[in-house]
Amino acid sequence: MSLKKGILLLNIKRPLNGLNAGALDCLGLFYLAAVLENKGYDPWVFHGLAGDAPEVIETNIKEKNVGAIGFSCDYQNQTAVEELCRFVKNKYDGVAVIAGGPQAVALGSEFLAESKCDYIVRGEAEETLPELLDYIIYSKGDIAQIKGVCRAGKDGGLETPGEREPFENLDSLPFPAYHRAVEGCRQYGGTVFTGRGCPFSCAFCYQSNHKKKVRLRSIKSVVEELKSNLDKNKDLKYITVMDDTFTLNPQRVAEFCDEFNKLRKERKIVWYCEAHVRTLAKHPEMLKYMADAGLLRLQIGIESGCRQILDIYAKNTTPEEIEFVVREAVKCKIPQIATNLIIGGPLESEKTTDETIAFAEKLLNIAPGVIDITTGFLRPYPGTAISKDPAAFGLKISAENEMKSFDDYPPVSVDGLSAEDIIASRVKTARSISKTMQRLLKEDKITYETILSQYSAAREYGVTSMWYLDVFKRKAALDEYFRLISLGAAVRMADAPEDELMQWRPQRTFEIWRIVDMRNGYPQIDGYVLSPLEFELLLHSSGKLILSEVINGLYDIFGDKFDGKNSLAQQILALLKKFDSLYWTVFCKI
Repeated sequence: MSLKKGILLLNIKRPLNGLNAGALDCLGLFYLAAVLENKGYDPWVFHGLAGDAPEVIETNIKEKNVGAIGFSCDYQNQTAVEELCRFVKNKYDGVAVIAGGPQAVALGSEFLAESKCDYIVRGEAEETLPELLDYIIYSKGDIAQIKGVCRAGKDGGLETPGEREPFENLDSLPFPAYHRAVEGCRQYGGTVFTGRGCPFSCAFCYQSNHKKKVRLRSIKSVVEELKSNLDKNKDLKYITVMDDTFTLNPQRVAEFCDEFNKLRKERKIVWYCEAHVRTLAKHPEMLKYMADAGLLRLQIGIESGCRQILDIYAKNTTPEEIEFVVREAVKCKIPQIATNLIIGGPLESEKTTDETIAFAEKLLNIAPGVIDITTGFLRPYPGTAISKDPAAFGLKISAENEMKSFDDYPPVSVDGLSAEDIIASRVKTARSISKTMQRLLKEDKITYETILSQYSAAREYGVTSMWYLDVFKRKAALDEYFRLISLGAAVRMADAPEDELMQWRPQRTFEIWRIVDMRNGYPQIDGYVLSPLEFELLLHSSGKLILSEVINGLYDIFGDKFDGKNSLAQQILALLKKFDSLYWTVFCKI
């Protein structure tokens, strides 16, 4: 009987609102697949919904002579992983089951007993997993000596020889083995990392509270991987740099940007990265490098607008630095800035909530149409300062309430506040952000160029912002106005050549019956009452008539009220300019 050298690696998610079916390209598992392939194994990767996993397991165990299955476990799939481990152990005799991923540091003997999982792999697995599989498949080595592996002990406890140091030489890793995806129809290659580790110590962050050693790849290696991905995926346009702290070294950022610009000469591509505010505040020139190299979306951590809370989190940044970085990013014309506010953290109160809301409003006014500010509850990630000693932060972790949470972390309660208070705080904050966004649009604080950039990002790269989804798309006329312009099917009035304007066709951006309210016996739009000339102009702006024909048609109706056709034409041009400002009409050549 041949050795079972097939290895199935899965990253599965429960179908939760707002959570995707996999972590981007599931980069970690594809790196592991590449390492295992080089070691002579036959690895395969699946990431998708938990409900699809049993069929995927069934099919691949039969077809690929699978000897071991590994599950990546994170903050929102632990219960699903536990159930699937049991499913495999109960149904497939002789198949080893392994759990790893970021949540593995919190998995212990209870998880092993409940899930029937054989092994837990903690930390980076490029060295640990091959050694473990050699033991499982070939009976090679001593399991008690493989660092990073945990297993059930004879007394019901957990046996492990200790932690393994993080993988050192990142340039020695093979590129991700995307050809090892079980769903062959999907295109990969949109994610890359240039380094691992984080030197900061944020109290709520998993990465900041584990191995802090920062290890960086050479930019040469990163670019070679990007070239390989671009060659294999002809539709690839948007690259996600997955580093926790991409902006640690300004010189290295400049080098990356120089090389990325060379790639952009051959291919229309843009990118995303995360950055620590303090690094950008110290070296704002990095924002210019990145903007000039096609950075489309920048993620920065805000967490709170309250200086005292930021200090408790050990964020190593201030509200003033955050404000400075946002202003500089806007100056550099970075199209999108992504941020998050943590609700239900230390010192949460009506006062701190109001302080954070005021700060969010300030940032929205600094970067209208550009900055996305989302909200989320505090999660007690394993091994963090908060999860180790919640009482020191005025918090309580209610494990018994875990099953009430969407993900697999229990809700965190704050001294003096009920769960209802915390939920109300998040609702209040989110509503305030939404109202401010709507107000800024209504007050014309968002430039034409900014709105168009959001539509272009969505159309060309599939990258959608909160502004695009929650504000612009909800305005029917505005949405159609920028959709047509971003497609190149129309232009705004100011961009139609003045000497050719009479040969262009005005086209309204809505259907009359949908938008115009006639219930009172006269036409109005959102309370604005249309004059007979305005209404007829909208009717004539169907995109079928050139402007000179529109003027002639309206002159037949209203000519007796004007001192000649030129006088009417000037009035129509003024009205069309007004319609343009309301996003009611665009101009088409044909």
